[in-house]
Amino acid sequence: MLHPMRLILWLGLVMMVTVAVIVSIGRSPALDGPRSLGPERPLRVGYAIEAPYAFRDPGGGLHGEAIDMMRAALRRLGRPEPVWIHAEFGALMHELDMGRIDAIASGLFITPERAARLAFSRPTAAVQPGLLVAVGNPLELHSLADLVGDARVRLCVLEQSVEHDMARRAGLPDSRLHARASASSCLTELQQGRVQAMMLSVPSLRWMIRQLAQDAGARTSPPALELAAPFWVSSGPDSANFGYPALAFRRGDRLRDEIDAALAAYIGSPEHLQRVSVYGFDEGQIAPVRGEPLAGLRGTATR
Repeated sequence: MLHPMRLILWLGLVMMVTVAVIVSIGRSPALDGPRSLGPERPLRVGYAIEAPYAFRDPGGGLHGEAIDMMRAALRRLGRPEPVWIHAEFGALMHELDMGRIDAIASGLFITPERAARLAFSRPTAAVQPGLLVAVGNPLELHSLADLVGDARVRLCVLEQSVEHDMARRAGLPDSRLHARASASSCLTELQQGRVQAMMLSVPSLRWMIRQLAQDAGARTSPPALELAAPFWVSSGPDSANFGYPALAFRRGDRLRDEIDAALAAYIGSPEHLQRVSVYGFDEGQIAPVRGEPLAGLRGTATR
C-alpha cells in the first residue's frame, strides 16, 4: 500500500501528464481557435470537394480554381503553402466562425447574408447557374418556373447553396427539393432517376460532364446527361443571374486586405487566364471582375 505522501505525489504527476497531453492536443493546427498569423505561419484554409473549385486528383493532390487563387495570392505575399482542412460545404462557415480555419477557398459565392457574416475578397469570376438534365432534356426544363410548374420534377442542390435558396424562392416545394452535402451525391441521384435535374454553377456542371465523358470513353458508353440550353433562373433571357465566387475570411481580419491586394494584380493576368482555363473558365467569365473589388459589383446572385 502506498504511503499517503507518495500517493499524493503520484496523483500530482498523473495530473501534470494529463494536462500536458490536453494542451498538446489543443495546439493541433486543425483544432486551434483564432490565432496571430505572422508571414511565416501557414494559414489553415478550409475547402469542400466541389470541382472545379476544389477537388483531389487520383494521387491525392489538391487542385481547383479556388485553391489556385489562394495559392497565387499567398505566393505573392511570400507566405508558405497553407494547411488544407477538408469540411462539408455547409460546415465551412461554421468552422471559420469557430476559429478552426483562417480562410475558405472552396468556390463560396458572395451573398448579402454571407457578407454580413464573413469578409470576402474581390470576386474571382462571374458565373451563372446551370441545370443538368437527361440528354435531350425530355421534360423541356429551361427555367426554374418550368421546374416549379411540373409536378414530375424533383431537383437536387447543395445544402446551404445559393441554388437551394433560388429554388425555394421560386416556389419549389421541399417535397420536390433534394438538398445534399456534396455535388457527387446529387449526380448519383440524377443518374439513378431519383431526381430529374441538378442545379449548380455552370463551371461545376461542365466539369462533371467532362469527367463523365472521360469515364464513358473508358466504358465505350456515352454519358446520358447534358446542360439544359438555354436555362434561365426566371422565365426569360433578361433574368440571367451572375454569381461571384471569392475567398472568405473572418470579419475584421487584416489578412483579407492583404490577400485582396494580391488578387487585384493577379486576376485577368495571362498567368491567371491560363491557369483557370484548365478548369473550364474563360475570358468571358473573368473580364467582368477584372479590377473590380467587391463593392464595385451589383446584383450579386451566388452559390
